[in-house]
Amino acid sequence: MRKLSISALILCLILGTAVVAMAKTTTHMAKGTVSSVDPTANSLTVKVKTGDETFMVSTTTKITEAGKTIPLADVKTGDSAQVWYTENAGKNDASKVVVHAPKAKTTKPAAKSGKTR
Repeated sequence: MRKLSISALILCLILGTAVVAMAKTTTHMAKGTVSSVDPTANSLTVKVKTGDETFMVSTTTKITEAGKTIPLADVKTGDSAQVWYTENAGKNDASKVVVHAPKAKTTKPAAKSGKTR
């Protein structure tokens, strides 16, 4: 009976440690400009402060623009992007991507000099 109790306690400790190890998945966030999109490879590359970071996109990744869900193929190079991801086996797995089209540059009209001829 005592051996059974000790075995059960050891099993609980092993399972508890495994659960804690799995729960330590940390979500990161990267922000930058989209430098490439590859719908075939399900990947998105974003230029961040430290260089280019590539993110893997899955069927569970939520990609939005202006509050609407869009497919990866609609993300364009030059878009501003925020990517929430986890590191998994050396790859960055995106869970959420929010993109914004670059703002159109507006030109200011030339100021009137006020001089008349």
